[in-house]
Amino acid sequence: MKYMPIVMPENIDKYFYNRNHELKILNANLAMLEDGIPNQFLITGNRGIGKTSLLKKLLKNQPDMFLTTYIDLSDIYGRQKGKLSEEEVIKEFLCLIEESIDKNTNTFKNAREKLFNTFNQLKLKNYNFNNSNLRDLPIPIIEDNYNKLSKYVMELPQKIVDSIEEIKGFIIVVDEFQLLKTLENPEAFFWLIRSYAQKQYNVSYIFTGSVSNTSEIIGMINGQTGAFGGRMFQLNINEFSKEQTKNYIDEKSNNIKFSEEGFERFYKCTRGIPSYINSFCNILPNNMVCTNEIIKESFKLNIDNIALLWLSVWGTLTDMEKELIILFVEKGEMDWTTILNNVTYSKVTLTKYLDILSNKGIIEYSADGKYYLSDIMLKRWLEIKHETRGRYPQ
Repeated sequence: MKYMPIVMPENIDKYFYNRNHELKILNANLAMLEDGIPNQFLITGNRGIGKTSLLKKLLKNQPDMFLTTYIDLSDIYGRQKGKLSEEEVIKEFLCLIEESIDKNTNTFKNAREKLFNTFNQLKLKNYNFNNSNLRDLPIPIIEDNYNKLSKYVMELPQKIVDSIEEIKGFIIVVDEFQLLKTLENPEAFFWLIRSYAQKQYNVSYIFTGSVSNTSEIIGMINGQTGAFGGRMFQLNINEFSKEQTKNYIDEKSNNIKFSEEGFERFYKCTRGIPSYINSFCNILPNNMVCTNEIIKESFKLNIDNIALLWLSVWGTLTDMEKELIILFVEKGEMDWTTILNNVTYSKVTLTKYLDILSNKGIIEYSADGKYYLSDIMLKRWLEIKHETRGRYPQ
């Protein structure tokens, strides 16, 4: 029986679909690392669109001459209970660089062992590296000095390339990068990365996140006055078309069939977003033609399973964030003044939370000056929960 995964599968190749064009673009640009041309990337797209699958596939297929590191900021964000710090991010960089070398134990045994010893000695406010070396790279003693720590970690990828003959490039993926907006000074952190990236000829950064193209953080990192000043290669991952969705289901599902109206309804519900396609297909019957009525009933009865990713996101939101989202569910799109007239807190507080929800990719700002929920699935999930229970989820 075929199952369409709702979490990241171990076998990426088995479930990967329809992103070969994007892979070709990314691989062509990354290949330039070997010649000392380091492109930097910004990849955006709706939550559940398949950004992580694309990047996992991308890194998996890189040649041995490129080291790769995948940093998921949501892991750090969760461990730190939503209080992300520059120090914790830099420490995670160091940890995952060590893991990258660890994957190549035979080739980089000496380097791996020395870096592992370094990492084990890392403490929250006392970076004592005991004058050890990473191959021929000196590792400094760092006593309570974030500046020296960040300098060491930011320079490390290029130094590894320069010191290990077999390595021609280093690719660093920073997923859920929008969470960097919660840092005390996110702009300064982007400038920190850019200041080192512009001097490194064999290191490429790929920033990716569930964030709208109108989000403030896009401007911070790649706007004309942002850290990278519009010089990043920017790629938005789009939803599947109707034809792509139909072909995807035919190839990957457990023989699910639709009537013409049923498929139209299915596509309207999922909007071609792979995460929703997978979760919806997993609850549909495979021994009958799914009509419009079957799709409507199944969607309503199984909304928690279909909108699963929003259940996990909802649990991480504050009461004030939830209150604002529910306001958008009930009122629809609104300009800033209308929102202010419908809440009880100050202008400063409203601006703060609109900014937070925007940077989390939950609301967007339209060209005509109105805010709205970025994902209809979130709106329908909340509406159905309210209809069936008489209240919104807590």
